Amino acid sequence: MRKNKDAMGGHFDLGNFIRDHFASLCAIAFKITGNSEVAKDLAQDVIIKFWENQGQHKQLDSIENYLFIMIRNEALNYLRGLSREKNRHEKASLNSEQEESLWDTIIEQEANQLLQTAIATLPPQCNRIVELSLTGKNTKEIAETLDIAVNTVKVLKSRAIHKLREYFSRNDIWIEF
Repeated sequence: MRKNKDAMGGHFDLGNFIRDHFASLCAIAFKITGNSEVAKDLAQDVIIKFWENQGQHKQLDSIENYLFIMIRNEALNYLRGLSREKNRHEKASLNSEQEESLWDTIIEQEANQLLQTAIATLPPQCNRIVELSLTGKNTKEIAETLDIAVNTVKVLKSRAIHKLREYFSRNDIWIEF
């Protein structure tokens, strides 16, 4: 291994220091993170931190061991940061989904209230046919329930839809049938 102290004694030569340690720091960081670009960034960060604080490292028995600990800690901190960011994103996404669900529920309730108000304005037999339709009954089942002809149900249902459209139009409510 090349000596890291220069002829003046005490200070490291940055070029030699990088040549001696960058590749091994990258390899360690890559092994922990699984990402070569991140590994290079972390190795660079460790070298800069070490270089900026080189005066504190004069008494180290092993620069390599110290650098190993530094790069391991940087890589683990990076992974923790990713995990925290992922959790924040998941929480934000969940909150957004809950908010959308709440708005959907509110809109659905308002639409149902508007529809119920409009249905209440229909003549009694049209009202009953629409109510039965909303429960899922088909034309034949409605005819049997009300003991009227299938064609009568069709005519009254058509009339009810026409009156509902008029009601919504008169009240500036847009609704799709």
